[in-house]
Amino acid sequence: MHPLRQNPARTAAVAAGIAAAAALALAAAPNAAGAASTTTTTSAGSSAATAKYNAALKAVGTKGVHFSSVAKQDGATLTVTGDAGSTSGAQTLVVKNKGVTERMSAKVVGSTGYVNGNKAALTNVIGLTKAESTKYAGKWLSFPTSNTSLAELVGGLLSSEVAKELEVSGPYTFGKAATVAGQQATGILGSVATESGSKVPVMVYVPATGSPLPIQEVTNAGNAGGASAIHGVVTFSNWGEDKSQSAPTGAFSLLKLVPASSSSSTAG
Repeated sequence: MHPLRQNPARTAAVAAGIAAAAALALAAAPNAAGAASTTTTTSAGSSAATAKYNAALKAVGTKGVHFSSVAKQDGATLTVTGDAGSTSGAQTLVVKNKGVTERMSAKVVGSTGYVNGNKAALTNVIGLTKAESTKYAGKWLSFPTSNTSLAELVGGLLSSEVAKELEVSGPYTFGKAATVAGQQATGILGSVATESGSKVPVMVYVPATGSPLPIQEVTNAGNAGGASAIHGVVTFSNWGEDKSQSAPTGAFSLLKLVPASSSSSTAG
């Protein structure tokens, strides 16, 4: 779900969400997968902002949600849309980078993940050979989510994972009031750590009044995503939805195709 928490094996989420590919320079921070949200405290910043942020995570709980995100960096653009549900979820992503377009759909249904991509996505995201990518382009590939490496491809697509996808680090401070997605919103500023250890600012917008369910999460607000800078926006809607995804028929086992390093964590 979260466009800035994608690792080389991850497509989203979106968070989630979303947060997708080894081919992207958008992998600013590693995804933190997990089912339970945690209460975050800070020794600096605003105690009121900290309380508001923790209230937002608590409000999210295990609610389902629709998410859409756009992330840009160094000329590359990643667009993701999807839905996180209680037992299933789905997302589609499009990566455009230097004349190459990668398209991929991903689903999780129960304990099985599925991906369906074009040739470029299967080569650059999954790591298939050119021959395999040509053969399996446009076809569903399946894998058990017990395989921790491949499970990253569908991370954040279950409602139990959404709160974790929204976690950012403190200290927390309030941003300026704004109108976000047609709602009066309060911004809570935190950060995420990059793989190099530096921090990237993240603003989480919640309604100015009422339930603090997040409306939007903005990374590097005010930055257009040029050069090496990263800019990402994830928008959330339909909190509490629980769309049911159906398992694709005739899917081929991805475990028979991926490099050994990606499938060694489990048998299958």
